[in-house]
Amino acid sequence: MLFTNKSTFWLLKSLLTFIILTVFMKEDGVDRCAISKFKYMIRINVTIEVKSEVRAQVVELLREMSELSRQEKGCIGYEILENNRLDNVLMIIETWENEDLLAVHKGREHFVRIIPRVRELATEMCSQKFTDMASVSEAIVGCRSVRNYTPDKVCLETIERLLRAAMYAPSVKDRRPWEFFVIEDREHLDTLAEALPEGLALKTAPVAILVCCNTRQAGLDGENWPQELGACVQNLMLQAYGEKLGTTWIEIYPRMHEVHQVKTLFHLSSEFVPFAVVAIGKPVDEQVVVPECYDPSKIHFITR
Repeated sequence: MLFTNKSTFWLLKSLLTFIILTVFMKEDGVDRCAISKFKYMIRINVTIEVKSEVRAQVVELLREMSELSRQEKGCIGYEILENNRLDNVLMIIETWENEDLLAVHKGREHFVRIIPRVRELATEMCSQKFTDMASVSEAIVGCRSVRNYTPDKVCLETIERLLRAAMYAPSVKDRRPWEFFVIEDREHLDTLAEALPEGLALKTAPVAILVCCNTRQAGLDGENWPQELGACVQNLMLQAYGEKLGTTWIEIYPRMHEVHQVKTLFHLSSEFVPFAVVAIGKPVDEQVVVPECYDPSKIHFITR
């Protein structure tokens, strides 16, 4: 297939990074936690709330747990994440090849020793429940602009998953020049809706994410960042579809008048260039008619 521009290449490449299919269930040793079932692996997300006086102790226990678990057969990854907005929140993200190896893990000495102790120290150890997420193919085909939302709030854990997916977009020389501003305040959302010609969806969206380029990280040439941020926004929207949320990509860049308006509205420093804002929320109408987009006449093979 012939790719005619960089944007097409980067957007198609970014689809390969979106491989999350998640369901929630109860498991011994992790209470209510998120379990993502992939074709060949399982991911578990556990959110832990702790008091400040025991935080350091819990972090030390989790780091030991992570180090020992990574040495086990079948452990693909074991990450400990700290929430930047909530100092009392920690998250475990662990990935295993299959359920049999996960069951073996739960019988290990370090699991039996550490996890109950973490439970004792934590004020809460749980995660939000939600239904099966869409497959990659379903998300690609089904993701469409949604411009009318219910007033239901989008929880912080979900917002973090959207941003995590966004940050796995491809980036030239791994510069990752993106910055994100989460907007939940109703007054700011309404003001932004008035400032942008295509911002009507912000009138009902409970949250929006402003995606900006940090020009200090974009490199001296700076010519690739629009493609990079485009892939970043697409990842975010696909993840949102998997979370059964609707989104709308509202363009800002390269309309320089709107770029300056948004910079002024949010008092952004000179290195930030607003690229797009994504409205996010639960769709009022969940029945979206998806037209057939596949067109073989658009495909060209180069031969001798």
